[in-house]
Amino acid sequence: MLGFVTSLRHPLNSTDYARVEALLRGTLTSWSRQDTATWLGVVVGNRKPSFDLPPQVVFVEVDFEPPSPLQGPRTGIPAVLRDKGTKLAVGLNVAQQSGASHVMFVDADDFVSKRIASFVSGDGDAPGWTVTHGWRYNAERRAVREHAGDFHLNCGSSHIVRADLFPSPELTTNPSQDDLYVGYGDKLERWIGSHMHIHDDLALADLPFHGALYQVGTTEAHSGNSLGGWTRPISKALGSEFGVPPTGGSPRRLIKAVLPSRSALRHLSTRFRKALDE
Repeated sequence: MLGFVTSLRHPLNSTDYARVEALLRGTLTSWSRQDTATWLGVVVGNRKPSFDLPPQVVFVEVDFEPPSPLQGPRTGIPAVLRDKGTKLAVGLNVAQQSGASHVMFVDADDFVSKRIASFVSGDGDAPGWTVTHGWRYNAERRAVREHAGDFHLNCGSSHIVRADLFPSPELTTNPSQDDLYVGYGDKLERWIGSHMHIHDDLALADLPFHGALYQVGTTEAHSGNSLGGWTRPISKALGSEFGVPPTGGSPRRLIKAVLPSRSALRHLSTRFRKALDE
């Protein structure tokens, strides 16, 4: 059984916390669209969401301090590793105790393929898989771009790992962040808070399909990445797979989805003119 685990940023480190909750709702929708019932979900945060969670998802509240005094989402890598890492560690422990065979950490604004849970159920002894091929997604444009080969180095929603390969420390009911660092050691930041190392450390297999949709341009993301330039519309099949609305067939929708923005076109034009002058 696959356990999805996500964390919510501290309300202080948010531009608009209502927007954070709205993004979470979309993520949970993609979990709930799994084509098998053999999955569970864990959400960890400082404040319980204001909406009802799906039946298979539990919320775990923590009272961790804000990772940074800075107002807003971009608090710096050390702060992210500590806050996100400790919250995901709490969720990992809950998933392990709940009998999950594998765990997938999912950023609370991303979407996963509806095939993932059934794929994991078909090979419960495998060490795990890495989403090396996925999609970048902009909700406002209703557009995507394929990201192939190194998707896992850009998106945190990219690893499915057998639960017993993680440390399993004995924790108190409400562990502190220091307790979690002691229990998980260097794995807390290297494997849990970060998505850069675990694929190579555990020699995970590549997931044989596009497993995640990485949402960019939300203003609430740590990375601040966007989806500029030429893209492709979202088909009904792709929308159904990840639980996002398709682009639709109107000319206005298609143009907005596919073509770069006016500012992007002006930027490209300026670069082209400079290149001609050199």
